[in-house]
Amino acid sequence: MQVEWQVASVSEWRAEALIFYVFENASEPLPGFKRWLQENGTWLTQSAALRDFRGKFKDAAVCYGPSETPVTRLVLVGLGPEDKFDLDKLRGASAVGLRKCRELKLSAAGIPLSALAGLSCEAAVALAEVLIGGMLGLYRFDALKTRDLDPADYPERLLLLSEDEPDEILRQVPPSAEAVVSGITLARDLTTAPANQVTPGFFVTTARELAETHGFRLQIIDMIMAQELGMRSFLAVAQGSQEPAAVIVLEHVPPGTEADPPLVFVGKGITFDTGGISLKPADKMEMMKHDMAGAAAVLGAFEILGRTRIQRRVVGILPCTENMPGGKAFKPGDVIQSLANLTIEVISTDAEGRMILCDALAYAVTFQPAAIFDLATLTGACIVALGHQVAGVMGNREGLIEHIREIGLQVGERVWPLPLWDHYFESIKSDIADFKNVGDRSAGTIIGGVFLKQFVPDHIPWIHLDIAGTAWTDKDLLTAPKGATGFGVRIMVELARRWPDLRVE
Repeated sequence: MQVEWQVASVSEWRAEALIFYVFENASEPLPGFKRWLQENGTWLTQSAALRDFRGKFKDAAVCYGPSETPVTRLVLVGLGPEDKFDLDKLRGASAVGLRKCRELKLSAAGIPLSALAGLSCEAAVALAEVLIGGMLGLYRFDALKTRDLDPADYPERLLLLSEDEPDEILRQVPPSAEAVVSGITLARDLTTAPANQVTPGFFVTTARELAETHGFRLQIIDMIMAQELGMRSFLAVAQGSQEPAAVIVLEHVPPGTEADPPLVFVGKGITFDTGGISLKPADKMEMMKHDMAGAAAVLGAFEILGRTRIQRRVVGILPCTENMPGGKAFKPGDVIQSLANLTIEVISTDAEGRMILCDALAYAVTFQPAAIFDLATLTGACIVALGHQVAGVMGNREGLIEHIREIGLQVGERVWPLPLWDHYFESIKSDIADFKNVGDRSAGTIIGGVFLKQFVPDHIPWIHLDIAGTAWTDKDLLTAPKGATGFGVRIMVELARRWPDLRVE
């Protein structure tokens, strides 16, 4: 969908429909809508349709005007009660409005800038979230379908209508929002596509294309190089698969940042997870194609970094492999030496994510980073604890954890802190190695975080995000249709944008 500005007097606005926002049971419309009604929409004030629309969140109504008027349709979308308004409501309502335009097969829908007046946020912020939420709500993955396809994507154009020439800040909003949508779309596409397509090699190809497009530095650590470096924990998981594994290292190094300690983003890239020798149940195993959602999110974040040219040095590390029960697969009871020279007793080969992440974290430390942020579909226990719309966040800096939580609230990626107290380490003590890769069934998400914590020195700020529940949705959400969500992309980008102004104590 193409986003365009249309700067003209209200009487000259041209669109197949205008979208306006309505608070639930409000005593009067928002200022921009009220003015439009007074000057151009007297036909609607005389209609029962306006009085009947209550403005409940997720509701939308289409109002038809006289054929001789410049705009013959209005799409009204509800924001819910004004005292409960937040950016999530604005994103969701925008998705509802644009989906309604798609249902009507409209080519050009318009959102007046004045429609956002009166909301409790800055105009540029409101416009950005309207665009991001609206466009993400239209996402669909149909690249592999060959029948029952709609040949056109509606609406084809989204018009931003304004009486006055928008200032430079507002002018920058659409390309920035489109970059965010592009990054999240990339993450969703990678996560949704089948595992026979999105292999470790496919990740390498995608990373190479990003590097060529945006000028990133790229290093591909193949299995031979990984052996030479000592990434035996990563290789233990990889050795059961016929697909060549790789650790992908991307670097975004804007001019003047070469000497800066980088932010390092690490994403789990298990492109298919059978559980290995500790085989998973057959039911729903096909969903294990999305066990690489962390790595996909990192690539999505790099797409945004490249398009927006954020002036921050950022490194992305993606350990990518399948976890298969082949003849050479690692086994329960094996003891593996990691890149950090710590030894791990394997209790479950289905706890493979932490096995590849620990070597990636140890490699991240070699960059002498300002901070490390890893995200992974790590534990089913996180879904039990927090459900499908909240991720678990852990780390070694309470201040940074709180910043991540606040960022998540602002961008619609909610997270909740879990403790990493020392006593949890008792669960993974081993009689024959430095520690085990799992404990008992209790505190499973926390134990995963405790395991990873062993590989990051205390002097380096570190955050771990468990996105097992949030990476995929089994039902349509307003801004994320059923399937991959791209969760974590926006948190990473905002972290890069705001660093080093965040308090990390």
